[in-house]
Amino acid sequence: MAVIQTAGLSKRYGDRWAVDRLDLQVEQGDIYGFIGRNGAGKSTTLKLLCGLARPTQGEALIFGKPVRDAVARRRVGALIEQPGLYPDLSGRENLRLYAALLGLDSPDRQVEEAMAAVGLSSGEKKPAGHYSMGMKQRLGVALALLGGPDLLLLDEPINGLDPEGIREMRELLLGLNRERGVTIVVSSHILGELSKIATRYGIIRQGRMTEQLTAAELEQKCTDYLYLRTGERQKAAALLERTFGLKRWEARPEGEIRIYEPVDAKAVGQTLAQACIAVEELGLHRQDLEGYFLERMGGSDHV
Repeated sequence: MAVIQTAGLSKRYGDRWAVDRLDLQVEQGDIYGFIGRNGAGKSTTLKLLCGLARPTQGEALIFGKPVRDAVARRRVGALIEQPGLYPDLSGRENLRLYAALLGLDSPDRQVEEAMAAVGLSSGEKKPAGHYSMGMKQRLGVALALLGGPDLLLLDEPINGLDPEGIREMRELLLGLNRERGVTIVVSSHILGELSKIATRYGIIRQGRMTEQLTAAELEQKCTDYLYLRTGERQKAAALLERTFGLKRWEARPEGEIRIYEPVDAKAVGQTLAQACIAVEELGLHRQDLEGYFLERMGGSDHV
């Protein structure tokens, strides 16, 4: 079931398209990693999805209903950019105020549950303005959890956290997803960390979606492999499979053969040469996670 589905979603500010004909789909139960360089349109997209901004054109559906639908919006919790905290109030007081504004039933119970979910003590009296960055981010997630949403939209929730804070946030998001079944869309520029939790990815560049793929598809794309090009692809593939007992390989439409298991490149070349099969190109492809994302985001600047 598609929890989020957009078609041609666009947002223009002046003469600049911050989001440009974006087609995005998030399935129920996903932890969707939303990736792009600074200014690529991630935050604007999340604002469009939670009703904080209106699209210039196109549409977005949440649980099969327009974003403006009140029933659908009640199922969404969001933390966009920085949590809007009252610095002189404690964490519990902030949550109690927001619960009152939302008109929640049993607000005290929901506040306690939200604080427990993010690991904050309800007895903490310290003003939120004195919280560490990690505690502020946790409190922001707690605010998003008020009302028991089925979908969380989180914009850079681990930005500025130390390694311990990042680990705690990772465990929190995984727990919400696995134990409560919450679907989560999370943007982040810490690619290695995002890869530890995401089940699906969307890569955005200059407001446009360049690729959506599952974690399994990403793992395959980032696997080292031996590649070769030849005009006799079928004959070469059959020979190599028989000679080396290959089980993990594929013949690509563009004429390339990829071998995803350890095999000696020199031996492959010699085997083909002995069979009078001309090899146009032979080499080892190495692709790490960061390199893959940077290539599709367009450049090596920070994301």
